[in-house]
Formats: sequence, structure tokens, C-alpha cells
Amino acid sequence: MSGSHDENPAVRRSPFQKRLYLAGTAVFVAALIAAAIIYATTPPPDSAVAMYSMADPRYQAELQQIGGNAAVLMAQFHQWFDGLWHGTALAWTVAVLGAAVALACFFIGYFFDDGHAPR
Repeated sequence: MSGSHDENPAVRRSPFQKRLYLAGTAVFVAALIAAAIIYATTPPPDSAVAMYSMADPRYQAELQQIGGNAAVLMAQFHQWFDGLWHGTALAWTVAVLGAAVALACFFIGYFFDDGHAPR
């Protein structure tokens, strides 16, 4: 009981800040639910995909002869990025992107100034 008359921080928030916090929470919950559904319904990985992947040293050697080290690196990057949108990796991608959008909403809402000077 310090005797100060500070207001509750939730009361000082503008309606726009409250909407951003609510939107961030809704996005986060929806992303987690979607990620759980994707993870639960993903079929097991196909063994043929592993056979014809960049992990095959013969493929990497041929690609390096044709296009050099840059072609090998670009093919590895493309395969990694393409892998984010399939199977269980898609569930993790959806969860991380949802968390990032929610954090962006919370960050903008926290630093949103309604034009009032701090008291």
C-alpha cells in the first residue's frame, strides 16, 4: 500500500490495443489447433522420397559437375524449404508462423501509443 493512485494497466489500454491482444491470442490458439490437426492426420513418410533426395552422393556429384557448388547449395535450400510444407514439418511450420504473427500483434499492441503522454 504505497498510497499512489496508479490506475490498473488494463484500464489504460485503448480499444485498438485490446483488439490487437485479442487478435494475437485468437491467431495463436487457431494456429496451435491447426498444427495439432495437421500433425495428427499426417500419413507416414514415403520411403521413395528418401531414395531420390539430395542425400544421395551420386546426385550431388552430378549436380556439382553440371552447376558447381552454388547449384548444390541452391538445391539443398530448395529441398529444405519444400520440406517445410509437407508432413509433420508443416504442422511445426504452422505453429511457428502462428506464434510469430501472435507475437507481432502483442508487440504492436504493447507499443501502440494512442496519442496520450505517459502519466
